[in-house]
Amino acid sequence: MSVSITKATKEFPFHVSVGAVLTNDEGLICVHFYKKDDLPIETEKKSDLWLLMRESIESGEALETTVLRGLKEEFGAAGEVKAYLGSIKSHFPLRVSKVEVEKTTLYFHVKMTSLDPESRDKDEVESKSEIKWIAPETLENIFVEQGKKYGRSDLDESSIIRNYLKYVRN
Repeated sequence: MSVSITKATKEFPFHVSVGAVLTNDEGLICVHFYKKDDLPIETEKKSDLWLLMRESIESGEALETTVLRGLKEEFGAAGEVKAYLGSIKSHFPLRVSKVEVEKTTLYFHVKMTSLDPESRDKDEVESKSEIKWIAPETLENIFVEQGKKYGRSDLDESSIIRNYLKYVRN
């Protein structure tokens, strides 16, 4: 019997994905911004939402390949993977079955080499977001407040931003 890491199920409620801190030459970080009425998640605590790129790993796919594919699909961006920045482990219920899922997201710093937002994958929910470039310190504060508002650890990516800041300052 094989267990998939690419999709959580009722029987195996675990999931592994990758995330990216995509930076430009000015040191700003690329994020998804959703106005509260356009959110891809269902919650009674709806508020504007900011997210780093996150992508599910396809079967047999290397982590770096997944990161670069995710950037292309979600932002229309290409880049060079520079460093591993840490992970966030979160728990939340599957929408359909209400089974508690454990999701681990492994984050990487990627230096952008090109950007063409028009090439985003229009079939992806992320294509509905507005792409914003935010200073790391500002984004860290946004993520802290967002995590408190929603009460979900996967929506507070501030620890990854702190790790990124340590990485660029060394």
